[in-house]
Amino acid sequence: MSIQSERILEILKKNEVSYGELSKLTGIPKSALQRYATGETTKIPIDRLESIAKVLNTTPAYIMGWEDEAHPLPGNAIPLSEMDFVNIPIIGRVAAGVACFAESNIIGYQPVESKYIQNGEEYAFLRVVGDSMYPKLEDGDLVLVRCQASVDNGAFAVVNIDNEDGVVKKIIYGDDFIELVSINPMYPPRRFEGEDVLRIRVFGLVKQIVRKL
Repeated sequence: MSIQSERILEILKKNEVSYGELSKLTGIPKSALQRYATGETTKIPIDRLESIAKVLNTTPAYIMGWEDEAHPLPGNAIPLSEMDFVNIPIIGRVAAGVACFAESNIIGYQPVESKYIQNGEEYAFLRVVGDSMYPKLEDGDLVLVRCQASVDNGAFAVVNIDNEDGVVKKIIYGDDFIELVSINPMYPPRRFEGEDVLRIRVFGLVKQIVRKL
């Protein structure tokens, strides 16, 4: 049995989480999780390793045996088995004219406590690329987006410009313009005036940030 399989079993037992529960929370097939935990499979894809570590409140480095601190749950934590989670799709890109929830565009799933999700609304995660929103958002972070066609002035949203992939920006509305603002001062605001405001399509409102491990 490999060290990663031993540690997966150890943390599953500590958190009182079954293979079925872990599968539901990570989107990873139960059969694959069992292979990881028994040592039948020792090569765990990095995205799956990150999902397992996040749900089990530890780090990929601990699971792989590269560090000794497991980051155990604090004494007042609620066991995962008693919490209600929803798996939200992580989409590879947000492009105008592309169906974001097409199976080919879903690259994984991220669990979110159901209390943060409103019934009847559509949600997706998008991975941040670049440093234009640093330090609020870092390259590799995930943003939970509630899909909607408009947002309030000053909100952070995912938007499309022409046929470019979606980007996360702060939106400022004027009398006859829309300005997309980055937090990093190295990136100047992009202003769209008159008919050019029609080049912008709001994909959704940023509701939550999941920092990369």
